[in-house]
Amino acid sequence: MAGFTDLPIATMPHKEPSCARSMPSRAPREEVAPRCRTFHKMVFGGLAVHTRPALVVAATLAAGILAAEWIRPHPALCAALLVPLTALLLAGRRSGALVLAAIALCGALRWTYVQTVGRGNLAAWTDRSVTLVGTVVSEPAREAGGRVTYILAAEAVQGQPARGRVRVAQRGGPAPAYGERVAVSGTLSPPRRAHRPGGFDEAAFLARQSVYLVMESGPADRMGPGRLDPFRRAAVAARLRLEGVLYRALPEREAALLAGLLFGSRTGLPDDIADAFRAAGVFHLLAVSGGNVAMVVMPLLWFLYRAGLGRRAAAALAVPAVAFFVFLTGASPSVLRAGLMAVLVLAGDLLGRERDALNTLGAAAALLLAAVPGLLFDLGFQLSAAATLGILLFTRPIQGWLEPRLLRALPERAAAWLAASLAVTLAAQALVEPLTLRAFGTVSPISPLANLVVVPYVGLLTPLALGAVVLGLFAPPAVWLLGFAGRWAAQGLVWAVKALASLPLAQIDVGRPGTGWVLLWYAGLAWAALPAARRLPDALLPGLCALWQAARPRAGAALLALLGAAGAAFSWRLALGAPPDQLEVVFLDVGQGDAILVRAPGGHAALIDSGPAWAPAGGGAPFDAGEAIVVPYLKRAGVRRLDLLVLTHPDADHAGGGAAVIRSVPVGQVLVSTARAEEFYHRAALAAAAERRVPVRVPREGEVLRLGPEVRVEVLGPPFPPIRGSHSDENANCAALRLVYRQVAFLLACDLEAAAEDRLVERGYVLTADVLKVAHHGSRTSTTPRFLAAVRPRHAIISAGSGNPFGHPHADVLARLRAAGAAIWRTDRHGTVTVRTDGFRLRVEGSRGRPESEEGRPPLAWSGRLIGAW
Repeated sequence: MAGFTDLPIATMPHKEPSCARSMPSRAPREEVAPRCRTFHKMVFGGLAVHTRPALVVAATLAAGILAAEWIRPHPALCAALLVPLTALLLAGRRSGALVLAAIALCGALRWTYVQTVGRGNLAAWTDRSVTLVGTVVSEPAREAGGRVTYILAAEAVQGQPARGRVRVAQRGGPAPAYGERVAVSGTLSPPRRAHRPGGFDEAAFLARQSVYLVMESGPADRMGPGRLDPFRRAAVAARLRLEGVLYRALPEREAALLAGLLFGSRTGLPDDIADAFRAAGVFHLLAVSGGNVAMVVMPLLWFLYRAGLGRRAAAALAVPAVAFFVFLTGASPSVLRAGLMAVLVLAGDLLGRERDALNTLGAAAALLLAAVPGLLFDLGFQLSAAATLGILLFTRPIQGWLEPRLLRALPERAAAWLAASLAVTLAAQALVEPLTLRAFGTVSPISPLANLVVVPYVGLLTPLALGAVVLGLFAPPAVWLLGFAGRWAAQGLVWAVKALASLPLAQIDVGRPGTGWVLLWYAGLAWAALPAARRLPDALLPGLCALWQAARPRAGAALLALLGAAGAAFSWRLALGAPPDQLEVVFLDVGQGDAILVRAPGGHAALIDSGPAWAPAGGGAPFDAGEAIVVPYLKRAGVRRLDLLVLTHPDADHAGGGAAVIRSVPVGQVLVSTARAEEFYHRAALAAAAERRVPVRVPREGEVLRLGPEVRVEVLGPPFPPIRGSHSDENANCAALRLVYRQVAFLLACDLEAAAEDRLVERGYVLTADVLKVAHHGSRTSTTPRFLAAVRPRHAIISAGSGNPFGHPHADVLARLRAAGAAIWRTDRHGTVTVRTDGFRLRVEGSRGRPESEEGRPPLAWSGRLIGAW
């Protein structure tokens, strides 16, 4: 986790501010000045921002990039604004505000340039079948199902010169090598946006790598070496050879683990090992960063010093070694940051400059953002920079607070080691935790303990393993030693991590906090860091000193009360997962299947169906929407318990994810349309319920359930007696439901057939609903005009997979819905559809667009039976 942080922070001389000159005249100078200095020393003791300009430059660049991402200006506008600022600066008006504005505009200009001009000229070929020639500029990754993905820097398309980057998914044929020139054929298309809130956004992920088009291709035509610098190609070839030594000496599981520790490789790493590292809070060890760079630089410098080289000569030789190691390990954001920090420190040695780790971090971040502005949105870069900044800011204060307390119970050396180890972990987590919470919605309370146990072990294991691997290259008989020792060492590490991950409360799902809570966390940390700052601009000190003098009697109590209230609110937010104040019904985009989350006021929740699952007959990768989509969404949404899970019928597109949901989230009871376990996935869900002792029953037609005090769940099926002789009896006898909250109703029609719809109408049930979940994914055997006349929906939501082989939704059904006046929402086009209501009116929104009847209107559709006031 630690970055390249073993470099001493230079102490710089500073003048005391002359704040007494500007203080109000009623306080004598000799009284005010000491008070001002006391306050100044207490609050602004060591950060010394004005002596670390690189921090300011990095922060200002980041602000400019963020502003450009939000506003989306054209590069010409940024350039036009930058011209007069540059002219003013050249004319000698070098105020701090102008300099910062110019830096922010440079960041905005760089990002907008990458987003527009940097796209290349391939956009004109979108949605066309083409042959593309280019160089492979990323290491090919083999994915589940056998396909190989890589990024191709285009040189020609259909025989014409081309410029741009494309993510290629190749099926069949050998994978090309990094740096190889290939020709591939397929259809260029834009990457898909996130289908569900919080889901993976492929388009945004690839855009940060300057990739805006994707292609599915067959085997590539390999054309020899491409246009790539030999230095980087040699580094990648060296890593592949080193990994080859690992895989020859060790079983696949242990080799994949050591490859992750040494080179940051995730290829072949078993899921159970990766999950254990995540749960124990030590997954950062599988990302190459400062510790790995130090593992290379420190022995190299020691060897060069022992060889009689001076400080500058040793630094000059170490710089290319660091660069080679960065490319050897894949140049991930964390190793880029650590490697650049190391290069800057070595450059300082060459120039005879003093070392300052904070300023070095700022300079590294500024250079990386200037070169690759998309890194700002990369979670790996964010975590690496935040962890390093946290270590540099908070390690010493935390260690100074811990050590005297540990000395009361431990010997001096043990207390010092324990305090230092805990301080590094806690300091890094202080800045990293909000980011991981925002990204994953989980916390690992045992992380400090796990780091105490695992980090020293890994710190000993990695240099020994690296040395053994390098030795294995030049002395193949020595590989047996690596195989013997490395196997036991890797297995011991896995055993320790899994033991830690199995502890109670090792990983807690708390839901993802909102942006406001993250900002509040950082605001609290900023306040805590102020005592370590050294100086505030003199122009602000007089006013602050006067304010402090006036407010000091109550400031401490007020601040403590404010932080206490914020902490309590944050804890409450984490404890309850922030259930909605309104009824929220979420139609998840799970492809060709159904999964509907209902969140009622008071924190009650139900899941209607669990998404599809399948195992391809040809031996491809199986898919379980419950595990891949539904459970992650529940965790991100802070849903830690389901009052009710309804599997409307046994088909795999509705019950496929049931077992994964039941094993991952506590469930109050399971309702099924039939207790017969004939379908494989239905049987698996019932087995999971029996394993977890969750009651399972078949609801009665006409039964009324409650989801909290105000939400009524009316059971409209399975019908009794069962329907026989329909187009599909299993669909006709599904568990249809009608949700009623005050004056708003939802009809969830599962896979009802026309015969079942007619029976509901004939039996006189109240079917009117503001929102209709269209039956059977829009099949033409359902959603009859008679049924629609009874329901009278304002919104119709169809859950169907994009390009599904069944032709869902059918054109006839869409025509009927339009004739009924319903706004049509489709998960294959609009992504996850979320409906919120206070019981009087509705707010409907899709994660990827508007319903076809709302085009040209505002993106949020408000409707419902307006009874009462909002």
